[in-house]
Amino acid sequence: MPNAEDDPLRRVRQLAAIRGMARIPLSDLRDESPPDLAALYADVQEGQALIPGIKMGIGALTVQRWNPTYAADGWILYGADLTLDMGHPFGSMFYRNDADGRVLRIGVKWHPPVQQLEFPALHPSKPELTSDCGDEEVAAVVLDARSRIGTLVAVNAQIGSFVATTESENAILDASGLGLERLSEDDPRLTGRQSHRSSKADEGHD
Repeated sequence: MPNAEDDPLRRVRQLAAIRGMARIPLSDLRDESPPDLAALYADVQEGQALIPGIKMGIGALTVQRWNPTYAADGWILYGADLTLDMGHPFGSMFYRNDADGRVLRIGVKWHPPVQQLEFPALHPSKPELTSDCGDEEVAAVVLDARSRIGTLVAVNAQIGSFVATTESENAILDASGLGLERLSEDDPRLTGRQSHRSSKADEGHD
């Protein structure tokens, strides 16, 4: 049986099909979306917001690294099971004590009623608080975990702001309950606030 690639008639049909396809230069997709791209959007459910106008960046971005001065003395982070749940970090971070091998699991979860991240010090394998670590040890390890997760959140936020357009920034602010009027730095309504800041700064100088 002849190979399909060697079939002259099949080759002619393929070329005809290719010529009939619409070709869209990649440059046309960098600055604006195709007119029918809205069809790709998922349905927006109640309590959700659509963020349009996201653009691609240059492919690289400089961010601030985690500061190791926050590392817990005598403890090493040896594992983590983390995910981003609707933008909120969730999971566990596992620390081992250098001296005696004790393991401390730090939970990472978003607590909606108080709107903040929580870092409970947990038993390594049971769903309960730890019982073999002192308060100072727990405080040091929790600070270590907070500093790493804080860096993770900041990096994700920085990347998001980097790829956002004015349209998507406005949508992000609106979804965050910050859909206020945006003022330019030279807006006269800011004059009073800037003068107040200057006077406060001058009070500190003789």
